[in-house]
Amino acid sequence: MAVTLNDIAKKAGVSLATVSLALNGSNKVNKDTKNRIKKIAEELNYVPNARARALVKKSTKTIGLVIPEVVNPFFAELAQSIKDYVRSQDFNVILCSTDYQSEEELRYINMFRSGQVDGAIFACAGDLMAEHNDLIIKLVKENIPVVYVDRDGLNHDLIPIVKSDIYHAAYQAADYLISLGHKNLGFIGQSVERLSGVKSALKNQGLEIKEKNIYYDYLKMEGGYAAGEKIAARDEKPEAVVCLNDEMAIGVIQALIAKDVKVPEEISVVGIDNIKMANFYNPSLTTVNIPVSKMGEKAAEILMKKITGKTLSPKEKFFIFPTKLVIRDSTRKI
Repeated sequence: MAVTLNDIAKKAGVSLATVSLALNGSNKVNKDTKNRIKKIAEELNYVPNARARALVKKSTKTIGLVIPEVVNPFFAELAQSIKDYVRSQDFNVILCSTDYQSEEELRYINMFRSGQVDGAIFACAGDLMAEHNDLIIKLVKENIPVVYVDRDGLNHDLIPIVKSDIYHAAYQAADYLISLGHKNLGFIGQSVERLSGVKSALKNQGLEIKEKNIYYDYLKMEGGYAAGEKIAARDEKPEAVVCLNDEMAIGVIQALIAKDVKVPEEISVVGIDNIKMANFYNPSLTTVNIPVSKMGEKAAEILMKKITGKTLSPKEKFFIFPTKLVIRDSTRKI
């Protein structure tokens, strides 16, 4: 339950009016009382409810969208599709980028708690933000509807999830590489679900991934480039690698080519997402298509239903999109 002015008044032993005046800095309350009330508010983790003030207008007509980064084409496309849908409903979007920083997401959660939005979408946080799921559940219980996009959650009644079958996407990528004759596979990026998909594809063929071929602590294109440099420096290199996403795959390819390691002649590289750049890169990138625009539109649609109090179907509480392998020039048969 959210802390109210009544809670503060009860603990401070003063009237509700006194609490309201004190927290608004009124000179009608003496300094000592004002400081005592503010201290109690901090102790109780009181968040000023701008949403209550907005009830006069019935709605802020705004949603919050939290994404890991703006520059990744995947998130740019996701944000655009969400914006297009909510604008069609006469709503606005506050775009919030965490740059994969936990404290940044926390700041946005607290901002939403203050009532500046009618609802929020949290996208693709990965393993870094799992600690905040309880806080986001608290946000929902304070009547701010939330939808997750490609983010794990446990209570789909409270927080619906829209996602792609990312486990199967990684499985498809690895299975295709195995079908080309590659047995010594690598994986680059932070995702338990994607790594599990790769491992399952290998296991089904009686193979397994070597620990030295797992480059887990990497994100973004720069991370892909750094992992590619490490692979290029090895005497025994993996025959092929599956990357967290296309952005990282492009970074890997850049690093390998810079170190005179030929793609795909020496190492095949597969991404996940199928961003537009993937088709125009050289070599064009074999990847797995994630229907990101459809995911964004569906997430926005579900959030608007939540905001307007409509009942969701069981499918809408956990909506999953299929993925599809897209074969291009960054992979080859051996």
